Amino acid sequence: MKRSGCATAATLLLAALAQSPARAAAPAAELLERGRQLLEARAAPAASTLGGRLDIHIQDQAAERIAQAPCAPQVFLPAGGRPTGKTSIGLRCAHQPWQIRIPAEVALLVPVPVPSRPLPAGTVLRESDWSLAEVNMAAWPRGVATDPRQLEGSTVTRPLRAGEPIPPSAVQSRAHLGPGDPVQVVLNGPGFVIKATGRMLHPASPGQSARVQLDSGRTVAGVLREDREIEVNL
Repeated sequence: MKRSGCATAATLLLAALAQSPARAAAPAAELLERGRQLLEARAAPAASTLGGRLDIHIQDQAAERIAQAPCAPQVFLPAGGRPTGKTSIGLRCAHQPWQIRIPAEVALLVPVPVPSRPLPAGTVLRESDWSLAEVNMAAWPRGVATDPRQLEGSTVTRPLRAGEPIPPSAVQSRAHLGPGDPVQVVLNGPGFVIKATGRMLHPASPGQSARVQLDSGRTVAGVLREDREIEVNL
């Protein structure tokens, strides 16, 4: 089953389920469903924040182990478990030394921008360079770019594969440029304006002074604009 909910409702559900003991002789399916609800409640805040949905799978070969319980087991979440990704649920007896863990996996599926074609380093991203695809965020522990608005105008710092999420470290925001980044240079002289291309020689943000090496080999200095242009007054 796939659900998501707000953080407040999830917290209340988590507390209620954790304190509610299983009924005597509860079937394995009922116990596993309670475990699924606990997992859902724990992961719901992340799903709500990212606008995603949850896909929860619990190992379905646990009936035999549950049948060996010397009591009516209580369902709980082991300490230190992850909200998403590979995790587990636990079953234990309240007054007997019996406890087991059952493997589970919680996928957090979020629509994120992925390249619609291979993108080489140095590409300045435009909306046509990506499309939205549902991605399991738990499979990308180092994070992925989720907001298309922050990608527009950014520069790819290493090659990106088509259809794969974009790691934040693989793009450089348009608000900051580094050595080697391509820029447009606007040369203002008495009665003329010339545009040329070049590459940054040092890091700079919009509004700061920047030195650029033109494709011709000449080095000029100017002010970096928001639109990745360097304005140079000759």
